[in-house]
Amino acid sequence: MRLALDHIVHFIQQHPKVAVEEWKKRGFHATMGGRHEEWGTYNSLLYVGEAYIEYLAIENTNIAAKSNNPLITQMVNDLTSEEGVGQICFRTSNILELKEQLENKGCRTYPIFNGSRKRQDGSMIKWKMLFIKGSSSVPKPFFIEWEQEDSVRMKELKELGYLDDRLLKHSIHSIKIAVNDCELAAKDWERLFHFTINGIYIDEHSSMKKAILKAESFEIHFCQPLNEESFLHNILRKRGERPFEINFAPILVPNSFCLFSGIYN
Repeated sequence: MRLALDHIVHFIQQHPKVAVEEWKKRGFHATMGGRHEEWGTYNSLLYVGEAYIEYLAIENTNIAAKSNNPLITQMVNDLTSEEGVGQICFRTSNILELKEQLENKGCRTYPIFNGSRKRQDGSMIKWKMLFIKGSSSVPKPFFIEWEQEDSVRMKELKELGYLDDRLLKHSIHSIKIAVNDCELAAKDWERLFHFTINGIYIDEHSSMKKAILKAESFEIHFCQPLNEESFLHNILRKRGERPFEINFAPILVPNSFCLFSGIYN
């Protein structure tokens, strides 16, 4: 199965326009996305290469609390403790085939969700989403199939002014996920998604053990603390097994920074 990184979801407690303003301070163009009326959420977006970061927030607490969408359920639960990077989404061109392949590997999946968002200009964008059921404390990625072909969608985004031309020369290189057992997590994802484990390393400087998983054009670094003094141990204590850092290639700014409890590098 061919899975390309589509986007990374960062759950935030503030209005999504705050994320737009934060990136503007750093010299980059993010944009308001729109509203998911049936889920009680709204978002803003930072496009980087052919992927993007979604800053997702709750607009209507009552609607979000009743949603049966697993992403919204996770966001509602996660935001009770802290903001932070929450999910990875991969893009597929055949979500029905992907669902069958995952179920043949023993996964239980939810029925496919139809999604839509009303943009600021009033236009609607539509997609399908697939989620894996399970009790793992490391959130499995979810999957999206857009109604439009990629080339058409990107052309439309450019025409609407969503894209920063400078960021089209960059990519989201990797994401780091805090876990209790990096080898176990990496082997699980390798089996399910045909990704490749590139290596397992000890980083004494950061007091972590790391298993690097290579997807199509994107790396997932499962990071395990080596001791209770590690900053990773504190992340696990606060948020559980969750993503915590996004890395770009080439780097966007000289020094890493923290934004809504996530690290950007």
